[in-house]
Amino acid sequence: MAQDLAQRLRGHWRRTLAGGERGQRALLRLPRVLANEDEARLPHCAPWCLGPSSFEHLLIALNDIARPVNLATALTPHFEMHPCIGLTLDTPWRHDIDNATNLLDHYAIPASIFVTSTPLEDTGLWRVLIGDGLWRRHLPERIRDALGDTGLPLPPMPPKHPDNAYSRALLNYFLQLEHADSRRLSEIGEHLLDILDHSLQPIDPFSARRLESGGLCRFGAGGLRFDGQDDNLLRQQMRRSRKTLAQLCREPLTAITCTGKPPSLTAQQVLQRCGVTTALLDTGGWLTRHSDTLVLPRIPLSQPIAQSPGRLFDYLFGYR
Repeated sequence: MAQDLAQRLRGHWRRTLAGGERGQRALLRLPRVLANEDEARLPHCAPWCLGPSSFEHLLIALNDIARPVNLATALTPHFEMHPCIGLTLDTPWRHDIDNATNLLDHYAIPASIFVTSTPLEDTGLWRVLIGDGLWRRHLPERIRDALGDTGLPLPPMPPKHPDNAYSRALLNYFLQLEHADSRRLSEIGEHLLDILDHSLQPIDPFSARRLESGGLCRFGAGGLRFDGQDDNLLRQQMRRSRKTLAQLCREPLTAITCTGKPPSLTAQQVLQRCGVTTALLDTGGWLTRHSDTLVLPRIPLSQPIAQSPGRLFDYLFGYR
């Protein structure tokens, strides 16, 4: 409690000191937005999710301390007093996008949505399927068997009535799995997607074009990885992403989002030849005049940060 209060007060103090700085710009990565606030606040969901109430508090706080703008404006130098902040969301799932865009539309805040060429490339899919399946006691034995078959640590079995203690146990398990090989986690996500009865549906062209025509949302390619890929594989991934975007929307962004290591100089040349002008990474940090457009930082957000303007401001300016 004392640490939380100190962070809030420090944020307000930092805001007073930063009030005279002009031309500040940043890109924020929004977490997954759920339809239920109580579910989003569970320990095993909170680091990666927001509920509708916490997301609304975040948007109100951002409107108070900054000027939310579209991606193109956020990348353009300016001399205004208020920081210009661009919001980005990485997900292929229709319900996640709907949950976020309903409030974005209400407050007339633009956002850039980056979708993977196939849902299986969603880097957080394994966490969603394992967490939802175990929390709801849906085929927990099959989930444990699938994890054991790949050599990954086994999750704690759910009690008859899962509670906060079990949610914290799931959180510790997820933190343990984050040190595992990313390819194995993607494989287990793909396997669980096949064997579990789930409600995840990728966004469809009608929904994407409806959002695009509203003028607040633009779509780009997300989930690209550069670890150990040769130029031909990267070109194939880019062609697949461009084909997916062409089917989803009329004016896809020439920006992409990347996971894992930043693109090498050779990979950057391949991206440029494929028409990519901007690559966003989750390295954290504010944009500067010297930022490389193919290695741009984004600041990731989480549930605890969205609760107060003071804490949000302290967190954001901790990256400067």
